[in-house]
Amino acid sequence: MTSKGSVSRDPRGRRRRVAGDARSPLLRVTAALITLFLMQSGCATTARRSPVPPEQRAAYDTAMGNLPGNQDAATLALEAFLVRYPRSSLADDASEQLARLAFAEGRQAQGMRLLTTILSRYADSDRAAPARLHLAQLEYAQDRADAARQLLGRLELADLGLAEQRAALRLQIALAQTPAEEIHPLSLLAAKLREAADLAGGDSGSDRRLKARRQAVARDLTRSIEASAVTELESMLKAGRDGSPTSAILLELSRRALDAGELDLASRQLDLAAESIQDNESPGPLRLVSARLARLLAAAEANAELPRLRDLTERPRTEGANGTIGVVLPLSGRFASFGQESLKGILLAADLFAEEDEEPLAFVAGPVNEFGTDRTEGRLSDGPGLRVVVRDSEGDPVKAAAAVRELAADDSMMAIVGPIFSAESLGAAEAAEEVDIPLLTLSTKASVAAGGPQAFRIRTAPADEVGVLVTHAFEVFEATRFAVLYPETRYGRGMRKLYWDAVTARGGKMVAAASYDPEATDFSGAIREMIGYRFLTEMEDKALAERSRLLRAARRLEPSDAAHLREALYSMLGPAREPLPPIVDFEVLFIPDASEKITLIAPGLAAHAITGVHLLGSSDWHDPALLQIARRHVSGAVISTPFYAKSDVPVVMEFVEGYEKTFGEVPSAYAAQAFDATNLILVQLVSGKIDREGVQQGLLGVRAYPGATGVLTMGPDGNARRRPFLLSVSGRRFRSLD
Repeated sequence: MTSKGSVSRDPRGRRRRVAGDARSPLLRVTAALITLFLMQSGCATTARRSPVPPEQRAAYDTAMGNLPGNQDAATLALEAFLVRYPRSSLADDASEQLARLAFAEGRQAQGMRLLTTILSRYADSDRAAPARLHLAQLEYAQDRADAARQLLGRLELADLGLAEQRAALRLQIALAQTPAEEIHPLSLLAAKLREAADLAGGDSGSDRRLKARRQAVARDLTRSIEASAVTELESMLKAGRDGSPTSAILLELSRRALDAGELDLASRQLDLAAESIQDNESPGPLRLVSARLARLLAAAEANAELPRLRDLTERPRTEGANGTIGVVLPLSGRFASFGQESLKGILLAADLFAEEDEEPLAFVAGPVNEFGTDRTEGRLSDGPGLRVVVRDSEGDPVKAAAAVRELAADDSMMAIVGPIFSAESLGAAEAAEEVDIPLLTLSTKASVAAGGPQAFRIRTAPADEVGVLVTHAFEVFEATRFAVLYPETRYGRGMRKLYWDAVTARGGKMVAAASYDPEATDFSGAIREMIGYRFLTEMEDKALAERSRLLRAARRLEPSDAAHLREALYSMLGPAREPLPPIVDFEVLFIPDASEKITLIAPGLAAHAITGVHLLGSSDWHDPALLQIARRHVSGAVISTPFYAKSDVPVVMEFVEGYEKTFGEVPSAYAAQAFDATNLILVQLVSGKIDREGVQQGLLGVRAYPGATGVLTMGPDGNARRRPFLLSVSGRRFRSLD
């Protein structure tokens, strides 16, 4: 609207006047409205209701004939017409023309009285609605917003011409007190501008102007919707007013639901937005929000709590898989043993050994090998069979990348398994993205999968191990206060951070943390720091020395009496009436280190009266020597491990039995995870995936897959989440908690 340009908002959204030139803003706006009034109204139509008597028509036309040359004569003649014919159907037209003339001559008050007369005397005439609009515009120009709103509130748009309708909507927008009040008139204005564009008839100048206005209105509408409260938007939808931007409002509500993590609500609102979208609305924003929802749903599904392996049905079958699988592993060099173990797991998954073989295979894999199943008796008689093509990376990132490129040159190659370690996996992942082939790395490094959609990381990561331990502590131990004792190494610091984050994410509290030199054999300093010995006054040192003397004396007492004395001594307060160390205010202690260190640390915990605390350990604790040496000091400890060959879960037992029969040895975690990685590809081939893209999409859709190394779900970023095995130390053995 003409007056809209004279108003803007301050940073808090309040309207303020914008300086333009030296003239009074009120005078400038009023003059503009008068000009608009004169331009919009033009000559009144003379035959809108009942036929006009000839003498009235002649008198009115005579009066109007004085224009534009003799305005004074026209004024006198029109006034005489109203005196003579006050009930004429042209009386409202005469009043309107007199109002125009009054405004043109600067008699603003008289002009407004004449417009008011039209509303009072000729309320049912076709000039009442334009008069109401012009009065509202003038009231707004004189900073009487309430009066303008009152006039607009009784105005029907249908009673106005198209240009006047747009002017009324602009005024309504200018009078809006909140962004939500702007939404409906902005939406109607956009529709009116589209209608005007249709009527322009291809006039290039008009088209450009209307297009610019439509774009500006669209931006304003978007801003108003974004600035409105959820309750306001929901009220607009509930009101169901014609012309409201329903799809845009639903789209904004779905965005906010996504931001709040309410994915089900966002999904319902997006469905409604799709149903209500109009032909003139771009589907682009809807597609963007839908894509974001799909990503968040996939992430939520991938991050859902993983079930226990025992609670899942048997592993999906892979018999009948046809295609070619590549393998890139360190089969020579210092990592050769890990590569050899992994390759055995891959070949076992591919079922490449004759069933009639009774003796375990003396397995030797060279740098380049090809294995196939088409030689076997009818197992794959309905297809070309399964090929496994192996390349040696030698643990070198450059050679690993070259091997990936070479394998991908074979059009029949569906996917590649490997490598194992971070550096070569990163090199191989970069190459896989270049040649567009799915790569299932056996690395623990999450960044391996960050470079693009083709690289996957499926090996159990430290975060998986720590996460299942913390979950167990919360759900089974019902713990709320946690501590960590860790080696001052990159691994130790990393595990401390993972543990700390997992505890605080679940609402637990970290109350103690201490580190030690990885080469240390005496851990008393770190233990004492963790339980409050670090900051002691001289008087507290003396009190502790006296307590130590009494504890030594207690050894000469009867066991029951000595126990009572120790309990009393440890409950003593210091000189400042504060508890004396050890202050064991944690329920759970996590120690991420190798078993040989734990055999030294665990007795030290008991020596410092740290009892009744649940111990948690990483997979490095999974060592029979720990049970023999630490014994009662680690009794009841819970550890996580990526593979447990003694599990009685059927899917694990089946793998272990097949591996021992084929190779004559117990499988390692490396063999088990390579076995699972291969089976993930075979499942895709069996399900009918016939190209690399199909395999890649199928891998992204893997959810709660029951493998030999636990339950696996693939995240949308290509990083697998695992639920590793939980073991408890029970006497001289590890006992499965799964």
